[in-house]
Amino acid sequence: MGAYAARGVGYPSGVVRPSPRPEKPELTTSAPERSPRPTNTPDQATRQTALAIAQRLDEKQAKDIVVLDVSGPLVIADYFVIATVQSTRQGQALAKELDLESKATRGRRRRNTGGLETEESNWVLLDFDDVVVHLFLPEARAYYALEELWADVPRVPFTPAPPTTKPRVEVRQPTVEGLGAFLPPAPPDGEDAPPTGPR
Repeated sequence: MGAYAARGVGYPSGVVRPSPRPEKPELTTSAPERSPRPTNTPDQATRQTALAIAQRLDEKQAKDIVVLDVSGPLVIADYFVIATVQSTRQGQALAKELDLESKATRGRRRRNTGGLETEESNWVLLDFDDVVVHLFLPEARAYYALEELWADVPRVPFTPAPPTTKPRVEVRQPTVEGLGAFLPPAPPDGEDAPPTGPR
């Protein structure tokens, strides 16, 4: 009821009385089923690129390396490679090295970067089109928690190489002071040998 009708007053002249709302007919057909989200399956070469980047990060002392397949929910990238570095300088050096390696192997450099401009950066990002590399300082990785944000995407199995330690070779040679003094191994041919006498 309108305000005028509630008070027992008719509608003023020139005002058209609203017509009652028509009843909505019941739907006889159900809504069409939603098609499943399209899956963007990355090619094998892209997967190998992501794993090669992860391997290179492992060789250069990055820690806690994770490779995420984000091809389902994202169309701008197929893989995220996430790693922890111990300092901004290490992260920036790794980023520059990965960029140069990408240029050498793929013929193109990264599309975009972040965190290379400042020495206070705690997150370095490299965008190689289909692979995005995130290098975090430990506190930034815990704060941004990308693995938790992307918890529903598959992880690509990556096993870091076991640490290889070269056995230290000690050579005992006679010296002026007597027998059995420890000396470093002989340098390769063409290099000067370190002095061996008393100082």
